[in-house]
Amino acid sequence: MGIIPHNIQYTLRKKSLTRSLLLGITIVVCTIVLIGTALHYSQIYFTALMNAETDAQARAAELSEIIAAPVWNIDYDTVDRIIAIYSDLNTVLRVRVEEPDGRLIVERISNATTPAQKIISHNIIHNEQSIGRVITHLTFAPVKTEQHKRLIYYIMMTCLLLIAILLLTKYILNKYLTTPLMQLETMINRLSAGDYPSKCAPQKTRELATIANNFVDMARQVSQREYELKTINYKLTANIMQRIEVEKKLRASQERFSIITATTLDGVVDHPINTDQLYYSERWKQLLGYTDEELTRSLSTWFTRIHPDDKEAIYKLSQGLNYDENDNAEREYRMLHKDGNYRWFLGRTHVVRDEQGNKIRIIGTHTDITVRKNAEQRLIDTKEMLQDIINCMPSLIVGVSEGLTISLWNETAQHTTGIASAAAEGKKFKDLFPELAFIKPHILKSLETDKTVTVPKVTSISQGVAVTYDIVIFPITIGEKRTAVMRIDDITKRLHMEEMIVQTEKMASISGLAAGMAHEINNPLGGILQGVQNIQRRLSNKLAPNMDTAEKLGFTLEQLDQYLTEREIYPLLDGISSCGTRAASIIANMLEFSRRPDTKRTSTDIHDTIEKSISLATNDYSLKMHHGFESINIQREFDTSLPNINCAPQEIEQVLLNLLKNAAQAMALAEVPIEIPTIAITTQQTPTGIMITVSDNGPGMEEDIRKRVFEPFYTTKPVGEGTGLGLSVSYYIITNNHSGTITVTSAQGHGTAFEISLPQAV
Repeated sequence: MGIIPHNIQYTLRKKSLTRSLLLGITIVVCTIVLIGTALHYSQIYFTALMNAETDAQARAAELSEIIAAPVWNIDYDTVDRIIAIYSDLNTVLRVRVEEPDGRLIVERISNATTPAQKIISHNIIHNEQSIGRVITHLTFAPVKTEQHKRLIYYIMMTCLLLIAILLLTKYILNKYLTTPLMQLETMINRLSAGDYPSKCAPQKTRELATIANNFVDMARQVSQREYELKTINYKLTANIMQRIEVEKKLRASQERFSIITATTLDGVVDHPINTDQLYYSERWKQLLGYTDEELTRSLSTWFTRIHPDDKEAIYKLSQGLNYDENDNAEREYRMLHKDGNYRWFLGRTHVVRDEQGNKIRIIGTHTDITVRKNAEQRLIDTKEMLQDIINCMPSLIVGVSEGLTISLWNETAQHTTGIASAAAEGKKFKDLFPELAFIKPHILKSLETDKTVTVPKVTSISQGVAVTYDIVIFPITIGEKRTAVMRIDDITKRLHMEEMIVQTEKMASISGLAAGMAHEINNPLGGILQGVQNIQRRLSNKLAPNMDTAEKLGFTLEQLDQYLTEREIYPLLDGISSCGTRAASIIANMLEFSRRPDTKRTSTDIHDTIEKSISLATNDYSLKMHHGFESINIQREFDTSLPNINCAPQEIEQVLLNLLKNAAQAMALAEVPIEIPTIAITTQQTPTGIMITVSDNGPGMEEDIRKRVFEPFYTTKPVGEGTGLGLSVSYYIITNNHSGTITVTSAQGHGTAFEISLPQAV
């Protein structure tokens, strides 16, 4: 009782009124508070368990979704890191990732020894396909422990509440009941409780005053001694606590390092600089396929297993070289496994310095990244294979992002445009293909609808030449970026070839028709021309038989001549003769068109033939008088190394002369006068022979006209100025007589170019 305060001693005395009142109030209040606390704690306890289980279910489901992609991509390192983060939860005892057939992928087991109270299994779904499952073993012991701590907290708070109620009750009782009674025992009770007052309450009697003064002196001496002892005890306690704290931190650090080295998947090394000593963790050796006893702890053991190509870099790191400003370094290197194969490792090292800043040791870890490197190599090989496939395609493969900037550019596009892939990427599509800027709506449509868009046979002008493309736009998604991949095929030559095939078929069918028509028309036409000639002869006043017949009939030929002149009979006969002659010329061309070639072929210098054709055109009266051929600038771009070819020079001259005439007539009849009319003639070697190009800067022609220029009797010239057989005969001479090809390229307002390909031997 000596350490209990005086007022409490008095209150707790047997048969004390204060004690009885205080005890009764305390019992009632404690009962109410304890019942309420128990009910409230029970509700919180069971709610916490339910929440823990619900949260574990949700986290397990979320975990199965997170690791779906790494499991599908066989990225087990990422799966392991994710599982490691999840297994750090205090409610997780064990996490196991299995394949559908039950084979283990990754497993994490905590250090807790409590049994599992709940096992949760979730399937891993990727692309609506089960690729494995996650099995989680849970314990609710940490939750219960936390709730037990909360119970202790509630009990403490209840006790504090009861104490507060008790003190309040005591205060009231003391004030109105106990205080008058306590005044007699104040001095003794305070001394018994260890309270050493410097003075006491005034006493009415001399004896009590003497006793009180003696007690005050004694209390002062005891207080002084107690203070000195407390000071000494405090210092000793502080020293002991400090030492205990240091030892605790040291043990915790050692335990933490031991746990890390034992549980981590990485190997740990510790190397004092400038020594051959090297500490390997057991895991480090396991990664190389060895047990802890099979490898010695030395730097040389490490270096004997490093790949020769990586030794120099690793040696410098072991000497504390090539570290960053934070004394950290990271390096991928290869080491020889026990099975005889090299495996890839990721090494991370840190230099430790002493108080003077000197390098004293190197601490590092190494992680087996062979699976990742193999996966990276497979990705690189796949990417290179796809890039090779794209580059081998004869089509232009161009990819553009949603901003219509270039993101894909194959070698065909590079060779066609002369722009390297690195220079093209990031540029605007319209800047690299201004002639195809009009397909922008088709690109946007493909990206918006996520559907393939085809733009067939679109014609544009590229470098002044009409070019026809077939374009197919494929929308794809790379990561989170939308990309439109375009396959652009230049089908100009193919269309020309198709036109040539169609034209050849037309010419073949028309050839037989022309031959039949020519023979059928030639006979009556000959009769017409012969009849006109006979009429003109029998009307002549210079032939004796005509004069004899006129005299016999009683009139003169002068009178008949006067009559025929007045009635304009002679012009009518001349017109019949002219039309008949023109029709005969057409029939002759048709016969030439249809008959098999019989012109003698000789070894010919094609440049001489071209010059003769130019000379014939220059001396042509009609071209000089009506089409100003002499004012046309003739440009010659000849390949002087061309060999002679076997051909019929007269027929080639006829073709070239026809092309020169057509070019001159087109430039002369242009609606907008040509400032400097020019005809360019070029020759060049081809793999099978030679090519002759005759081009002009005239008004060009529309696509519909260009397709029909080789059709017989098709002409755009005024009536009477052309028969429509010139280019048909030229086509026949080149394709049938010389086994060559003749094509035309033209666009309205951009001139016309004829290309003649002749084989070296016919």
